[in-house]
Amino acid sequence: MKRNILIFLASLLIISCKKENSNYWTEVNVTATNFNTGQPLTDLGIVITETKQNQFNTSDSETIFEGTTDANGEFQFGWKAKRSDKYSYVYLVQASPTKYFPVEFLQVDNINKGAKNEYNIKMVEYGLLNMNFQNINCEGAEDELHYRYYLKKSPADVNHLYNYSEFWTQDSITLDSCVNLTGNLGYTSVPAGTYTVEWNVTRNSGYTEGTDQIVVPDGDSVTYVLQY
Repeated sequence: MKRNILIFLASLLIISCKKENSNYWTEVNVTATNFNTGQPLTDLGIVITETKQNQFNTSDSETIFEGTTDANGEFQFGWKAKRSDKYSYVYLVQASPTKYFPVEFLQVDNINKGAKNEYNIKMVEYGLLNMNFQNINCEGAEDELHYRYYLKKSPADVNHLYNYSEFWTQDSITLDSCVNLTGNLGYTSVPAGTYTVEWNVTRNSGYTEGTDQIVVPDGDSVTYVLQY
């Protein structure tokens, strides 16, 4: 009888170990596109890491795969993820912070084991903005120009994780007197998109204000000229 009980307990242990060590087939599929143009984003780095909780309640992580998006902006990888709850998996998007600006995705996200994980990455490239100002109606040293520009989120983009109007705003700048700043004054790297410029001028003769728009192209440059 005792022998039968031992055999039964051993069988349960073997089954438990098999269950603990069995694996889940897991897939990660990434599609990366330029939010402004719809074109695929190539050569974005994708890293998949495995983390294990150890006996000291700390974690050990290692990279199990590294790759890049292809010419179609796509990336696929499948593997047998460990079933145990001690193991977890995340994916990380590696993009040049000077080339791409994230719009709609989580740069680090958990991977569901035993499932097909679909990720849609949307980013914009940076462009270069050159600002020119010329006070063509100058009345003297008391003339004062205030301006700011910002990239505003469209109401249709309610799912964006990044709000342009909050994330990328040039604070108000003041220029005094008979300003004549024209030519290549130095380009500022900003996320591509349509910017709103708000400005106002105070002179002895009165007050003037206006609003303009600037389209900063992906990976290219533009110059904005304000004559006031």
